[in-house]
Amino acid sequence: MAITYPRQFGKYVLLKPLAKGGMGEIYVAALGQIDGFDKLCVIKKVIPEKADEGKAKRFLDEAKVVLRLTHSGLVNTFDAGQVEREFYIAMELVEGKDLREVWNRCVRVRHRIPLEVALQVAREVARTLSYVHNYGELNLVHRDVAPPNIMLAYNGDVKLTDFGLARSALKVEHTQPGVVFGRAAYLAPEQARGEVADPCTDVYSLAVVLWELLTGHQYLQIAGLDPAAALAVVRHPKPAPPSSRAPWVTPALDAVVMRALALDRSKRFPNAEEFRLALSDAIAEAAPRTDAARVSELMHAIYHKAMAEEAAERERFVKDVLPSFRASTTPSPDEAAALAAVASKYARAAHGKNGKAANGGDSPRMAPAPSEAAEREARRKAKREAAMMVLAELAGENGATSSRK
Repeated sequence: MAITYPRQFGKYVLLKPLAKGGMGEIYVAALGQIDGFDKLCVIKKVIPEKADEGKAKRFLDEAKVVLRLTHSGLVNTFDAGQVEREFYIAMELVEGKDLREVWNRCVRVRHRIPLEVALQVAREVARTLSYVHNYGELNLVHRDVAPPNIMLAYNGDVKLTDFGLARSALKVEHTQPGVVFGRAAYLAPEQARGEVADPCTDVYSLAVVLWELLTGHQYLQIAGLDPAAALAVVRHPKPAPPSSRAPWVTPALDAVVMRALALDRSKRFPNAEEFRLALSDAIAEAAPRTDAARVSELMHAIYHKAMAEEAAERERFVKDVLPSFRASTTPSPDEAAALAAVASKYARAAHGKNGKAANGGDSPRMAPAPSEAAEREARRKAKREAAMMVLAELAGENGATSSRK
């Protein structure tokens, strides 16, 4: 049976599905109870019966990590929990597209990604990685820095997302030796060998992203290869300077990218901040106009129609869809009063039948405060019993009417 939207999901209203995979789904959702004060967001959830134990643990590990992080270069995650048997995390809704979609869009409309945009994306992600790597004592490493996990907002912001494969001190699900996680084309050689990732690993992956943005070509030609052959290529790449494909790349920028792509991680930049500073120096020479405005210009140029359509859809969700949904699921005052009267009648009858106080006996002992789950179950039971009483009364009335006839 097809699922219709909107539908309630705990304290959220799911408005429409965005993506679905083997272990869960992503939705546009709304948080709020008063029309006009709704916050649109994204719900990412995992269904335990569709995921093995390791995937479910990685999802919970991600929630533990991202709820602690607050940075302008991260997609903000502000809530996590469980509804029925489904775990979820709630994230901000970024008005924009991921870098893979932007790349593909540029290919379709024959629009080259400008040099300033490539450099701004790399510099901003490096700034965010510096924050992530140095946050508290988590020893956090993203391990999956790749175009699908880099968001470009229409206003020019660059945001890193998806810490589902991240390694940190909070992890419950530790990676087994030799297990490889991440997208093969952006793995560092040490990842492909199954070695432990560190901040230099993320620097390498970001350098691959930058190399591809500068040249318009894939760094590693592994499409169509079987997994074993692809990993062999990743373990032993043959780095070429971006200027070999893009002659407008300056020698200084070449040097920065090639150092970040060093096969031996000890020869790379020691951390993301050093990479960012070196990029900033090269940018000052090669593209001094590099900033968020250049990213916004590109997004407006290739997505002007989509931006208007998405804005109209968000407006429709807030002004039409959510009020209509709440009106259809909230009982009218007359219905609420009728339900309350039946519930009160049932409560009095139950108390008179079962409570000793009603028979002049000892006062009942104070029961311990029920848990939230017990309260929910009690409310459901009360509703069912109240409904049964109504049906019984109606049946009695019908029987009396038949007897009179």
